[in-house]
Amino acid sequence: MAQVGSEIELANPPTDGVSSLCFGVGPSPLLLATSWDCTSSLYNVNDNTLRARFEHDRPILCGVFPDRNRFYVGSLDGSFCEVDISSGDSGIREIGVHEKAIRCVSYCVEKNVLVTGSWDSTCKVWDLRSSSPLVSTIPLPNKVFTMDLSNSSPNSNVSPSKLVVGTAARNVYIYDLRNLGMDNKGSIEPIQRRESSLKYQTRTIKCFPDGSGYALSSIEGRVAMEYFDPSPASQARKYAFKCHRQTVDGQDVVYPVNAISFHPSFGTFATGGGDGIINIWDGQNKKRLCQFHRYPTSISALAFDPTGTILAIANSYTFEEGEKTTYPPDTILIRNVTEAEVKPKPRV
Repeated sequence: MAQVGSEIELANPPTDGVSSLCFGVGPSPLLLATSWDCTSSLYNVNDNTLRARFEHDRPILCGVFPDRNRFYVGSLDGSFCEVDISSGDSGIREIGVHEKAIRCVSYCVEKNVLVTGSWDSTCKVWDLRSSSPLVSTIPLPNKVFTMDLSNSSPNSNVSPSKLVVGTAARNVYIYDLRNLGMDNKGSIEPIQRRESSLKYQTRTIKCFPDGSGYALSSIEGRVAMEYFDPSPASQARKYAFKCHRQTVDGQDVVYPVNAISFHPSFGTFATGGGDGIINIWDGQNKKRLCQFHRYPTSISALAFDPTGTILAIANSYTFEEGEKTTYPPDTILIRNVTEAEVKPKPRV
């Protein structure tokens, strides 16, 4: 175990790139890490122990952890699996498949369904309470790169909840979650079709905690803040900003923004880039609150815990500079964040 200031490096990290991080629910939640080494791992971050590691047939690209007893993962070969934590490797059960890799998976609290997004240019909706869990298949014109669910906030007038899907060709599709309960013969149409306001390929999308919009990042060191409400007044609030850039030998070097994670209470957010830097932003006031030290290699994933006091950080090379003969080992770090780092500062 290595510790730097308020950070602890988790013991027994995956041996290949960390593809996603996700905290579970309840008190002292476990951390789920999925990896290109064909494993999904559960960590108790409070005592820095590997609680369990599950072996899969193919690299795992995404995971979601909505239940204290089980989690769900999507793999490079298109398999969508449930993992029963108490049963070891025998607890891995295939729910269904996509024709190509599953890039993202989300859980809808309100509908109690799971949604997967794939490189086969579809999203699929799954209800595990049914003997035939595949509820709907949503066709898309391009492969799915990223996806997030905006669950209605009890403190917000924004409704209904929405599914936001980012695909190749810089397209964004927004769906009303009330329509996700249709059977396989139904057709689910987006309520909005948009083109990303950023000029380059979309990397990740994360919805605002208050349900009013989403942050979208690109491979070209930018983040866009977008709002669902199509009215001119609301759309006038959207903006984009540059980040994760360096000047090297007089040249501006631009890195992809690989990860975004919103603080659950304050609505501020962290971004992690291919430059090995993490920034904390106050999107409402258009300010950067702080910047952490540089990490040895790319930030591949980020996740705040449900209390907002811990930020999990995946430090894995994401090949933005191409193949290398050597690069730093994959690590997962746990940072105890302070209010000074993540709480918006009052306007002067």
